[in-house]
Amino acid sequence: MKTTLGRFWSAAAFMVMVAGWVSIRGAEAVLTRPGQLTVTSVTGELTVRAGDGVRPVKAEERVRVDSRLSSGRRSLATLTFSNGATLELGPDSEVEVEELLQAPFSTALKPAEWKAEPSVSRTRLRLIRGEARVAVKRLLAVRGSVFAVATPAGVATVDEGVLRVQARMTEIGLGLCVVELTQGAGALELEGGEVRALAAGIRTQWSVETDSVTKRNRVTELK
Repeated sequence: MKTTLGRFWSAAAFMVMVAGWVSIRGAEAVLTRPGQLTVTSVTGELTVRAGDGVRPVKAEERVRVDSRLSSGRRSLATLTFSNGATLELGPDSEVEVEELLQAPFSTALKPAEWKAEPSVSRTRLRLIRGEARVAVKRLLAVRGSVFAVATPAGVATVDEGVLRVQARMTEIGLGLCVVELTQGAGALELEGGEVRALAAGIRTQWSVETDSVTKRNRVTELK
C-alpha cells in the first residue's frame, strides 16, 4: 500500500513539474508577431519570389516570410535578421524564408553591439540549392528561441555561432549536402529523426537520394 501511494505521489509530483515547465515554455514560446529580414548588401543579382511574382531586390529592402531568395551565378548577398543574426547567400543559391517570428523588444544598442538576441525569436530557413552561411548571436534557447536551416540532408540548428550549409541536387533526386559548424554549438536532425551534435570545426558531408514515390530522402554520411 505504501509503495503504491509512494508511486502515486511521485508520479503526481512529476506531472505537476512537467505541466509547469510546459506552461512556462509554452507561454514564452508563443510568438505571433513577424520579425524583420532586411537585405544589407547585394553584389550582382538577387531576386525574390513571393506568390507568383519574381522581382529584383536591392540593399535596404525588407523580405517577408514565405519568400524565396535567389542569387545569380556570380552574385553574393547579405541579409540581417531583427534578432541580430546574419545570412550570407552564395552564388547561384536559393533559400526560402519559412518562418520568422520575434517578440517585441526595446533597446538603445545597435545590432552590431548585441551580444545576444534582444527577445525570443523563431526562425526557419530552407536551403533549396547553393550555399548559405548564417552567423547567430546567442539565442534565448531556454525560453524557446530557435534558428534552423533545413537542407535535403536534415534540419540544422544553431544556438550561437556560425553555420555553413551547401546543397546540390540533380533533377533525378540525387545530391550532396555539406553541413559545417565553424564555431559555436548546434545539431543536425536527419530525415528519420536521429539527432547528431555538430562539433565546431568539423565538416560533415551527406549523400542524398530522394525516393521518386514517397519523396522522402535517404541520407548517408560520407566519411
